[in-house]
Amino acid sequence: MRTIKLLTFLFILLITFCLLTFQSYSAGEDPCLTCHADLKQPAKSVHAAIALGCSACHKVVEGKSHPGQKGSMALTQNMPGLCYSCHDESKFKGKSVHQPVSGGMCTGCHNPHSSNSDKILRSNQPDICYSCHDKAKFTKKYVHHIINLVGCTACHAPHIADYPSLLLSTEYELCISCHAAKAKGEHVVALPGRKRHPVRGVKDPSTLKMIKVLDPKNPKGQVEVPDPNVPGKEMSCTSCHDPHSSDFRGLLTAERICTKCHKF
Repeated sequence: MRTIKLLTFLFILLITFCLLTFQSYSAGEDPCLTCHADLKQPAKSVHAAIALGCSACHKVVEGKSHPGQKGSMALTQNMPGLCYSCHDESKFKGKSVHQPVSGGMCTGCHNPHSSNSDKILRSNQPDICYSCHDKAKFTKKYVHHIINLVGCTACHAPHIADYPSLLLSTEYELCISCHAAKAKGEHVVALPGRKRHPVRGVKDPSTLKMIKVLDPKNPKGQVEVPDPNVPGKEMSCTSCHDPHSSDFRGLLTAERICTKCHKF
């Protein structure tokens, strides 16, 4: 019985010693927190690299003393190489690349330590986007509902995409993913003769350059035809609607939008 009590006492003593040693060791492993106490504050999202320790990304500059000398700390690698040591570089290469990504400015959008926003973003959407993009273009009288409901990444990829303007899919497919009623490819507005306005499959007249040529039916006259050297763009939703915000109802790009192409 005495042997069991003695072993129990020694076991408890050993556990206590290990816990005290671990706490002391942990404190010794994080001397940076003595000065950088803000890194100990709770946050919504924390960079996984923090668990690797500060030395995984930071190093003392040779020949300098830290923290006494200015510029005594440096990154272990230049950006974005440092990020690619953990993150797959191939995931940041594509047809359409966000400029901060191509410029290696990962920390322009992400806090390298922790953040109270998702994905360690420096701020929430869409405010984080306004740090580069003119907020006035997105806050006109009528704002596309999805911007404030979800954020810019509802339509745009934040890093790379296979489609222009970092769109998640083709413009038409992206729009009908929310506006399913337009999936037939025709607009709700009726035109003379009970026709419906197309939203794809034809050229956008406003993007065509018209030139005058001789009228085959009237050798003395001329007629306007599209310049064959200027192919123009395909008709799309954004031919008439601003995808972000507008001063006109229905996110139209102009008050009398029809006169943009049609002459009455």
